[in-house]
Amino acid sequence: MSPSGPWVPKVLIAVLTLGIFYQLLWYSQTSLSTTTCTENTGSAWFQGVVGTHSEHGEDANTTDTVPPSLDNDKTHISYGPTQCMPAFSDRLKHLAITQNETCAKHAPFQTQETRRVALASINTGDPEEAYQRALQSQMLHSAIHETSTHILCEDLADGAWNKIAFLLNLLMTEMLKPASSRLEWIMWIDRDVIVLDTCRPLSSFLPPPTAAFDKINLITNHDALGLNAGVFMFRVNEWSIQLFNTILAFRYFRPDQDLVLAEQTAMEIIIQEDQWKDAVARVPWYWFNAYPKLEDDSLDTYREGSEPDDLEWFRARKGDFAVHFAGVGGRSERMLEWTEMLDHVDNVWEKGDALRDVTGEIQTYWESYESGGLTDAQISGEP
Repeated sequence: MSPSGPWVPKVLIAVLTLGIFYQLLWYSQTSLSTTTCTENTGSAWFQGVVGTHSEHGEDANTTDTVPPSLDNDKTHISYGPTQCMPAFSDRLKHLAITQNETCAKHAPFQTQETRRVALASINTGDPEEAYQRALQSQMLHSAIHETSTHILCEDLADGAWNKIAFLLNLLMTEMLKPASSRLEWIMWIDRDVIVLDTCRPLSSFLPPPTAAFDKINLITNHDALGLNAGVFMFRVNEWSIQLFNTILAFRYFRPDQDLVLAEQTAMEIIIQEDQWKDAVARVPWYWFNAYPKLEDDSLDTYREGSEPDDLEWFRARKGDFAVHFAGVGGRSERMLEWTEMLDHVDNVWEKGDALRDVTGEIQTYWESYESGGLTDAQISGEP
């Protein structure tokens, strides 16, 4: 073998990473929605809404006030020249204001974010109403909590590897900012995930901000097939940059490895290795990734707040943060049925009809983690 042989993979990764970074940087700079990414210091767009009279807009006939425009450089941010960001109507702006107030008043947990956090998702290809509605639920969460939603509109890599390239770009961009203003954590959330509880802050899932948890950089969950990378949280730091670099290059370094679920399989293999595993916390499936009931009565079960015997522990209930339609047959139709139903379901904390509140469970989980006493049930959530 030539002496230069061992350097080939390293050179390949360097070229690949630089190419993706500069391509994404160009897309971000040319996007009509963003040029700088968010500093996530709070847009405070709620201020001044009272007394503003409606003049135009789709909701002019249903309300006598129109909120000021959202600062899209800080709240809802798309990447690339394609305009894939769903519309955020005056109705949704007013709903965000109302929900901000009712959440603070009725939720049995602190609703203000305690960390600098954000959501990230993807919306490439032809727009589909089901995905648009799901993304709007994510955008609503950001508007309520004055955080940010970042959505990729372009194909920068093939298939699901696209999201890894995007997250790598977000990380690099944030790491160039002063530590005091950059994001601290990001939640990746697939576009087939509908946020159910817009009151719960993303930071409520995170470990306490103490030295005991400094090594935790990734929070994941498993479904029946193993790791589910449809929703996970990661810390904004160099460790995460190295992780996503490694995932992105996995198929080039290990071309003989069978990647059944593409980047998800690569991620699952990598985070189980000694170099990574101690920085990964696996939490219960339903914390932020509950699945819908598959039977035809699933909508009625959720709407009515019932808990029949066949409602499995990981199925969505009132009080859960989100519902993920991973692998669901007729997904688009089912998602539209859920979003339509949710338009007529009041804040579960205000109504007092939540079936599950994971607040205490989260606290106990991190206490057990710190003491080294986590049980299998605490990790999986299975009763």
